[in-house]
Amino acid sequence: MPRCTNKGCLKDFDESANEEGSCSYHPGGPVFHEGLKSWSCCNEVNKPVLEFDQFMAIPPCAKGKHSSAVPTSSSSSPKPAEAPSGPTSVSATGVETYGTAKPDKPESGSRTPNANSNVAVSSTASAPAPAQKVVEEEDDLSIPVPQGAKCKRLGCGAEWVDEGAIFHEGSKGYLCCKRRVLEFSEFLKIEGCKEGNHLFVGAKKDESKEEIVTCRLDHYQTPLQVHVSAFAKGADKEKSTVKFEGQSLHLDLYLPANKRVVKTVTLYGPIDAEKSTFRILSTKVDIVLQKPSASSWPLLELPAPGTELPPGYALTFGVSGRTGTVGGKEIVLAPEELARRG
Repeated sequence: MPRCTNKGCLKDFDESANEEGSCSYHPGGPVFHEGLKSWSCCNEVNKPVLEFDQFMAIPPCAKGKHSSAVPTSSSSSPKPAEAPSGPTSVSATGVETYGTAKPDKPESGSRTPNANSNVAVSSTASAPAPAQKVVEEEDDLSIPVPQGAKCKRLGCGAEWVDEGAIFHEGSKGYLCCKRRVLEFSEFLKIEGCKEGNHLFVGAKKDESKEEIVTCRLDHYQTPLQVHVSAFAKGADKEKSTVKFEGQSLHLDLYLPANKRVVKTVTLYGPIDAEKSTFRILSTKVDIVLQKPSASSWPLLELPAPGTELPPGYALTFGVSGRTGTVGGKEIVLAPEELARRG
């Protein structure tokens, strides 16, 4: 049976049963712009999406009959060249003639103007100069693209991502094979380059197996405290623990779906473990680290040995002289920073 070539359908159909409304398709074309994907015919109803799988799942917006015709790309005809602003011809006596239209044939018995006439008639129409075809530079598909390379075309700035389908400047294909096509319908017909079993729902996740994950840490500080936010949404208040030591923070957070955060942070400076506190909220864990004395931490975590901070980095916070930092006169540094500066 033939396969329907309508965009968004691509189903096999029986020509004898090809009735009106049996085909659901997109009458417009695909639109790919800055990572967003949509169909021109229904981008107001079906909003653009980011993932290619989501784009393929956009429901068709029109119904009709199946078609096996090869899709053709329509090209717009070039605009006619504008009439030149200067004269198109100058006679021997200096008479200028404007316009590009070819004059009508003189009627029988009429006289053709001679060189001494005050009116000059253009004998031939000046045809517009053909527009020069601009040859766009394209990638050599035999040359590998380094990860993170940016598009060299002005105003684009797209970054190469080494995965999935490739859509760039009209060229479409898959990373795993080198074939590239221009038309989207041809892209959908690219045959797979690997054989194996079908994959419809993926592997079943073992809910009984614990998954170790990470969480993001943000912080800000005052002269005597460091406030840390551990973004672990839905942490179990009964099972989760936060422990403090002399210069360490230990997180053991139990999350939904059998996920767990186990993390030890070596802090930039010492803390008072007994006065440090934490609260487990619905979206995060709030932690307050108590400093033994007023000082500034340029970082939350102590850098690895040999890691140099930029000059003046530790001077961004921490002064003495009055309460807090407003009006303070003397910069306060952590003991580690003082020892490093020697």
